[in-house]
Amino acid sequence: MNFLAHFHLAQENDGSRVGALLGDFMRGTPEHLSHTLPAELVQGIILHRSIDCFTDSHPLFLSSKELLSPARRRFAGIIIDIFFDHFLVKSWDLYSKFPLDRFVREIYEMFERRREWLTPESVITVRKMKEQNWIGNYQTIAGLSLTFQQVSRRRPFLEVLIGAEEDLAENYLIFQKTFHDFYPALINHVEQENPGGAFNSA
Repeated sequence: MNFLAHFHLAQENDGSRVGALLGDFMRGTPEHLSHTLPAELVQGIILHRSIDCFTDSHPLFLSSKELLSPARRRFAGIIIDIFFDHFLVKSWDLYSKFPLDRFVREIYEMFERRREWLTPESVITVRKMKEQNWIGNYQTIAGLSLTFQQVSRRRPFLEVLIGAEEDLAENYLIFQKTFHDFYPALINHVEQENPGGAFNSA
């Protein structure tokens, strides 16, 4: 899943939400990470990894890959994660008790408050996320086009991501149904399995 979904699925504390971001930036076992990070941060990273593992191996996600153009399928994880954030934004009220603008504002305030927990690379990501309005861009096809252009600039081999929003437009209703079938299952996984919740750094 992409940034918004990870923030949404995190527990309602700073450590879990920062860990929801750092899962993309930090490597190492939970035991190794616990030597330098607070336990709640490690729990958030474990949760992030569990969400990614559940998503990447789920039959609905795997079937969605076939809807992408052949040249883009090797990057299905990036593309479909962004598609799913699009549908989460569009149907936010179905899945959250808080207004989206309030939720996003609180996330940015939290990152400012917990800046010392961020890696240098993740500081840059948060700054760009806010300045370029990444989450706001998820709402429209035109915004997704801009998102894929921005992602493509990170590495030369990601240039193939430009135009990925066309795959969404061509199969919009299928991707939409897939998301609404999949996301409740992911929420249930997080609530029932509580990945990271049992971790104890002691």
